[in-house]
Amino acid sequence: MLALQRFRNFKEKDAKPEPVRIYQAQELIKPALILFVTGFLVVLSALMVIFASHDYRKLFHQHQVAVREYDELQVEWGQLLLEQGAWAANNRVESLALKKLQMQVPDPTKIEFVRDE
Repeated sequence: MLALQRFRNFKEKDAKPEPVRIYQAQELIKPALILFVTGFLVVLSALMVIFASHDYRKLFHQHQVAVREYDELQVEWGQLLLEQGAWAANNRVESLALKKLQMQVPDPTKIEFVRDE
């Protein structure tokens, strides 16, 4: 710390003050233009990040809705498979055939087997 103070004191004693320079307008145009373009690009980049985040959130919401709908359809499909199994049960088909169509089981002597040769 002491060495830093000595260096500053030494520099201040030997240094000559620089004259104040006034810049011309033509010399300031290029740095001002670069500063303006850089600022514009930073703002544009921030807006693009906001736009991308918004799109991501919309797409994620649509994905969540689709997943929820898929789950609901899977549950409904399972219920329909159970219902189909209940409607196609052998005892139910047999009882409906007896009651509504007055069908009867044939006598074993009347059953003929046909072979396809």
